[in-house]
Amino acid sequence: MDSGTLTTILVVALVVVVLLFLVRAAGIGSRRPRLRALAPESRDKYISDWDEIETKFVDAPEQAVREAEALVMSVLRERGHPLGERDLPQEVQRAHKLGYTSKDKTEGMRQAILHYRAVVERMVGPEDQAQREQRRREMA
Repeated sequence: MDSGTLTTILVVALVVVVLLFLVRAAGIGSRRPRLRALAPESRDKYISDWDEIETKFVDAPEQAVREAEALVMSVLRERGHPLGERDLPQEVQRAHKLGYTSKDKTEGMRQAILHYRAVVERMVGPEDQAQREQRRREMA
């Protein structure tokens, strides 16, 4: 192979790499779903349901993890998020793996709940601190 051919191959490879970076930076090909807003009633129900799941975790962690996953999937579905395995948020994928396949089952379930909580908070939105305190008093 002569140096001219080698130079041509290197230039073409460099152009391809630069184009791939530009496409990725522009977001072409990335599938970011356009999510619908939750109705206030749905938002309040999801927040209330999440509080119940968290209180169950100490006594029934496996059940709490299953319910947390179901709640997260319900929130994603209602907001219009694609539910294909590859489309799910990384936190949901990680939580599922931790909750069901972790060697240290208790720690895995605890980590799964934390990941699911992060998704719920992001998908449902932050709650006013005064409302949260009031609801916790009502639960006690």
